[in-house]
Amino acid sequence: MEHLGSLLERALDAVVGMDAEGRVTAWNAAAEEMFGWSRVDAIGRMMGELIVPPQHRQAHAHGLQHYLDTGEGPVLEKRIRITAMHRTGKEFPVELSIFAMGERGPDQVFYGFLRSREAEEEHAREQELRAREAETLMKIGQKLIQDVPLAEFARYCLLEVCSIAGLDAGHLYLVRGRGSAQTLVSSGIWHLQDERFRPIIDITAKTRLKIGEGLPGKAWEQRDLVALENLVDEAAFVRRKVFGDVGLTRAVAIPVEHGSEVHAVIEFFGTADSRIDDAFLRMLKTVGSQIGAAIQAKESAEHRETLRREMVHRMGNSLMVLSSIYRSCSRRAATKEELDQAFLGRVDAMGRANRRAIMEAQQGASLLELVNDTMGIFPDRDFIEVDVPDVQFYGEQVMPISLVLNELATNALKYGQLGSGSTLAISGSLDERTGELDLKWEERLDDEAPPISVPKELNEGFGSQLIRIMVESRMGGTFERNLDQRGFRFRMRVPAVALDQTRQ
Repeated sequence: MEHLGSLLERALDAVVGMDAEGRVTAWNAAAEEMFGWSRVDAIGRMMGELIVPPQHRQAHAHGLQHYLDTGEGPVLEKRIRITAMHRTGKEFPVELSIFAMGERGPDQVFYGFLRSREAEEEHAREQELRAREAETLMKIGQKLIQDVPLAEFARYCLLEVCSIAGLDAGHLYLVRGRGSAQTLVSSGIWHLQDERFRPIIDITAKTRLKIGEGLPGKAWEQRDLVALENLVDEAAFVRRKVFGDVGLTRAVAIPVEHGSEVHAVIEFFGTADSRIDDAFLRMLKTVGSQIGAAIQAKESAEHRETLRREMVHRMGNSLMVLSSIYRSCSRRAATKEELDQAFLGRVDAMGRANRRAIMEAQQGASLLELVNDTMGIFPDRDFIEVDVPDVQFYGEQVMPISLVLNELATNALKYGQLGSGSTLAISGSLDERTGELDLKWEERLDDEAPPISVPKELNEGFGSQLIRIMVESRMGGTFERNLDQRGFRFRMRVPAVALDQTRQ
């Protein structure tokens, strides 16, 4: 027996002994390491309370009593896979074999041999993750070459990541603005596993983050994946109350880089059951970076296609606009020289507006400059009122606002009655609290002018689509338009991140 005790003590597997009452009688060194209890602490304790997880304790007690009463033990001398419990309360998978020793009765003893399966299961999980990672990247690559809009593509990517990771929500934040005015703005692109999470969309739409602020801001600042085990306890997570209320407590954010710049941040959320261990985070980092590159490529391709269509649209409009300008100038000109001067001046103004929108966007421009460039195409500005704030647009924001103003102006020339019974008022204001720009374009009929005919529905041709893309997708804003018998009204709200403010 002395040799047997030495052998069990040196065994690589955990060996534990238990008497007929369920108390620990043997506990080797491997058991100490596996379960965290020393031999002194373990001997004499109830086995069911020591290493059996709570959900298995009733079955453990019932099985022991059933064997003592009948001699039947379905799990004896078999390899079974089950979970055990560490001293810390952590549950882990094991392979267990149980042997009964001696005569059945009060002196009956049992020995269990246990081998941890943590490493084995972790390896299997990693292999599965790698396979799903490869499958996901292949699906995303196939989706990328399809002719689908950016929003649909991004939403598909969020769905795929949530599916393989067991996460419940995904969202795309966009970097907007320039320099110190850069801020993360919600794209409105989400994937939700359940409608009960919908309140997080509303709070996120209202939350704009600077670099370093909140979880997305940290990912932007660190240019690396950032994870939170429990966002409810994280004071820096400014949306924590709403997320906690719906049960989303775990979060991961990944920056989307292009060259030396961060253009967006993808964030994912899950419940307390969601997995965000090291293996999963490595996989998510790989997949997330590829998704980021794909989204950037899709956004660039969509941007180029929008510009191409806009140029075709602009060319189609040119003859109509020039014709309208010529007719208006000819009504006012007394001589050929006056007509030449007025008409050619308007043509030059159209050229300046086009260059500003397409070629000179990186130089930046104030809102008043952009409005004046656009107004230059009108033969007569006596019927135009302009009252806009001192706001500076930079870089990528110049083109969207220029194209919106140009579209509104060309439509006014083609369809409006400026100078012959109507006026145009362009006004704007800045919300001092949020910095949001509120810009209005109003074509109003004079009181004595006859009402205009209004179609039952406003068609959304490419011009309207262009405005929607520029305002909503490019500047992260909102707009509304209305046409009735007394005129046309357009209103656009652009977040402060789309501009820099300068005050005299």
